[in-house]
Amino acid sequence: MPSSCVAPPSLTDHERSLIEKCEDAVREGLALERWCRTGGDGRHEFRLDLGRRFRLPNRADGYFGTLTVNGAERSVMGCRQQIEFGRIDRRRDAEALLTQFVLGEFLSRAHWVYDDGAPGGFDVERSLYRTSDGVYGKFPNDQRVGAMHWQDVGTRFRWVLLTIMLNDFVLSLGPVTSRMAEAVSVVAMPEFVHVVRNPSPEYALEVSIGYPFIDHAPIPNFFGFGPGKFGIAVKLYSFHLTHDNRIRVVMEFAAAPRAEKVFDFFGVDPVYGGADLLRRMSLGLFDPQGLHDTMDTGMLVEHCRVHQKLMDGTSEVWEDWLRLPIS
Repeated sequence: MPSSCVAPPSLTDHERSLIEKCEDAVREGLALERWCRTGGDGRHEFRLDLGRRFRLPNRADGYFGTLTVNGAERSVMGCRQQIEFGRIDRRRDAEALLTQFVLGEFLSRAHWVYDDGAPGGFDVERSLYRTSDGVYGKFPNDQRVGAMHWQDVGTRFRWVLLTIMLNDFVLSLGPVTSRMAEAVSVVAMPEFVHVVRNPSPEYALEVSIGYPFIDHAPIPNFFGFGPGKFGIAVKLYSFHLTHDNRIRVVMEFAAAPRAEKVFDFFGVDPVYGGADLLRRMSLGLFDPQGLHDTMDTGMLVEHCRVHQKLMDGTSEVWEDWLRLPIS
């Protein structure tokens, strides 16, 4: 922890460890967020086929690239999704409505129940925080459900630790499909909030939020690349309002380095570990790079599927929210 910050003695050792991980994510996530927002110089892009029909028109692209962090070059893998989200019929207050929804409502409302009773979207809980004047603390139990208002990040809080349940995480292995309980720990921080008027000739407004991931899996898993095992990683959500009040959402995920394992069974990955063994046994005649590219692309596709489902459901949440009485 920074020496200028104060941690109350009531915090447990586990909570203090999470605070350290949050501070690491704050420092390291900024470089990757800037790299994403400036287009990721020199990255190789390719179209992703999500292989499923979704409610909203969408496009997904993946990429591989490199990034220099703390003087060291790292590989990067990521994806960028564009979704035609909806529109606002009320023209005069369109910008204010979109800003209010993204900063105050989006993550806290982005959950629902499917017809079969399964949960969908994200369930969000806030836990630890660092105030703007350097005091660490934790939210009481009755204030943990949902995300904070993003306007409080940078004013009341330097950062807030969020746990996000990924209700639409589905693992497919051949003919077997299984819905899995997975969650991530992320840090809400002010540098990831952008409200920009007239960001380009096409758009009247951009409202963006996002977060870096921390090195912690709230639910233990056997993945080698996934919740709590990303290295440096960020997720960005940008809501763009056109001049005729259509909304386009651009989501981006990036992780550095690229996946070094597919699975992690007590430190052993039979996929990339097996490929490396074959490379050594063949004295370098077998090049595992093609396998890495294929597997990494598959991981990006699954990430995009989860988040496309998030936007499909959130668009209906948005439409319901617009019909609420104006307070």
